[in-house]
Formats: sequence, structure tokens, C-alpha cells
Amino acid sequence: MKELIMSLSLVLICALPSHATDGDPVALGDSCLEMHDTFGALEHYGAALALDSSAAVVRKVARCHYMRGDYGRCVSTMLPVAGPGGDSLSLEQLRYVFDSYRQMGETAQVVTWGQAILRRCPMDGEVTAAVAQVYISDNAYSPNIGRNLAWSYLKRDSTCIPVLRQYADANFLLKDFDAAERAYLSLMELGDSTYNTIYSLGMTYMQTERDSLARLWLKRAAEKSGMKNAGCLYRLGIVCVDMNLADEGIMYLNLAFSLMLPDQRVAFVVKRALGEGYYKKGHYWSAIYAWEEALRYNRNSMATIFNTAQAYGLVGNDEKEKAFYRAFLSMAALAEPNEALDGMVRQAEAVVGGHEDFKGAIVGPPI
Repeated sequence: MKELIMSLSLVLICALPSHATDGDPVALGDSCLEMHDTFGALEHYGAALALDSSAAVVRKVARCHYMRGDYGRCVSTMLPVAGPGGDSLSLEQLRYVFDSYRQMGETAQVVTWGQAILRRCPMDGEVTAAVAQVYISDNAYSPNIGRNLAWSYLKRDSTCIPVLRQYADANFLLKDFDAAERAYLSLMELGDSTYNTIYSLGMTYMQTERDSLARLWLKRAAEKSGMKNAGCLYRLGIVCVDMNLADEGIMYLNLAFSLMLPDQRVAFVVKRALGEGYYKKGHYWSAIYAWEEALRYNRNSMATIFNTAQAYGLVGNDEKEKAFYRAFLSMAALAEPNEALDGMVRQAEAVVGGHEDFKGAIVGPPI
């Protein structure tokens, strides 16, 4: 048995790197890190810091914290030895700080450290895209800055998918839909068939009222999501209703509604759109039901109350027609007048039998 133990010990000693047997805690920590043993590495680096708190060892400790997902500690450890603008850090160490801030969602620091990386490596597509995304999505910045940053990169490399995505999204937000369309189509040509790209292309066509193309791409996006994205289904339903494809639109809107519950604000919007779809098909009772459901989520929608009154008139229910028109008129009396509203008021008063002074009171819809 003693011979077996001695043999195993000799094997283990021979298997260790020569520098790990000399008792140097930094070397021992490095050996652990090579094996991705960050726990052991931190123990050895801690011992090394007790003897010599050099910046080199501190950076090794910061790297361990990064690898362990302890991003706050990585940053707090690295910053004191980073130097002005990170000048004392290697590119890899800069990335640890940058990525840590990304993980923590500290967008201002993402910009600061991303710019430090780009000063050294202006063609780093991943960092360019990440910084551009902050400019585009954070209200503290402007999408135009993000677009310019992405475009500056794309002039040299037009095939970097992450940067091209940000360029496309920036153009969409800035309502330059022609440029957005070209960018999204370029992404598709490069093989980027992700949900976001397909959906964004569909939304671009929706914004430019090219309904047939919007329907095509929004339908593909809905299928890509497994028919589980309520926002996509809602917009697809709206496009179909606008194209007088009421049956299809109603189907998508019902799917969207089932996914959106219990969000009352969204439920109101979807039920209101469903009512419009049924109304266009001449299914007035279904429209009434949908609009009354919408009003249960928002009783103050004058347009929905007015539409419900119209539908009751078309099905011959004069009592409900007048009741909904009175509710509408009581609200309209408190609203800022305009040409469209004045026309609706005249139509409602013709049904109820003339002008009525509600004395500032609001009559609720009879639901």
C-alpha cells in the first residue's frame, strides 16, 4: 500500500507544471486559472496580495471575479489599477470592465469603456454594436449618434451583422424607413433570419402603409415566434383588418388578446380593434360585444362608445343606441371641439332628439 501511495504522489507531482511546485502563490493561482478553477486561483492570489499588492496580481483577481460572474467586484477591483481611461489595462482587461458594465446594465459606463476600446480597435464590431445600441435605446442619448457610429463602421465593413442591426434599428426609430428597409433586407441576405429582423422589416412596411408586404413579413415573424408574441399578432391583425381581410385579422387579434391578459390597457386596445374587424364584416352583434368588452377596460373611450351606439342602431336596438349616444354626448361636451368631433355630435343629437345640457356631468355607458 505504501508503494502505491508513493507511486501516485510521484505521478501527481510529475503532472503539475514545474512552476506550480515552487510555492509561488501567483504561479499556483495561474495554474488553477488554466484549469478554470477560479475558487482556488482566488485563494492563491489572495496569498500573493498579502506579500505583494502589485497591480498585475490585482488584475488577475479582477479576472477571476469576471469569470465567476461577480461583475461588480470585477469592476471595483480593476478600476484602481486601470489608469486614466484604462491606459494601464490590456485590451483583454478593458473588455472585462466593459462587459461587466454591460452585464450590470450601466449604460453610461458601457459608452465610456466601449469608446476606450474603440480608440484602440476601431473595427471591433461587437463593441461598436454594443455602444451604438446604447445610443439608440437609452433616452439619455440620441439614435442619430448610434446611426452615425454604425455607419462609420459599415463604410469599411458592410457585412458585420451586429452593427448592421443597430444601423437598421436606428433608421427605423428616426423614421427613415427607406434606409431601414434596405438595411433589414441586407441582414436577410446575410442570413440573419432572426425574429427581430423579420418583425422589424414587417413593421417598416406597416409604417409605410405597404400592407401586403407588412402582412407577409409580420406573418413570418408570428410563425417564427410560434404564434406567442402578442404585439406581433396584434399588429398583424390590424394590418389584415385594414386590408379588409377581416376573418384573418379577427383570428390574430383574438390570439393576441388571449396572450395579453390580464393587461387591461392592452386588452382594451385589442378588443377595440376586434370590434372594428367585426364591424367591417357586417357582424354588428359581434362588434357590439367586442366594443362593450373594450369599454369594461376603459369606460372613457368616446370613440368606442360612439361606435357601439352606431352598431346598436344598425341592429335596430333604439334604446341602447340612444343610451350610448347620450353617454358619448356627455363626454363630448367636456372635450375640446374639432371638426371631426362636431360631426359626431351632430349625428348623435339627431338620434337622441336634440341638444342636451349635461351640466358637466358624465353619463356612463350602459354596460
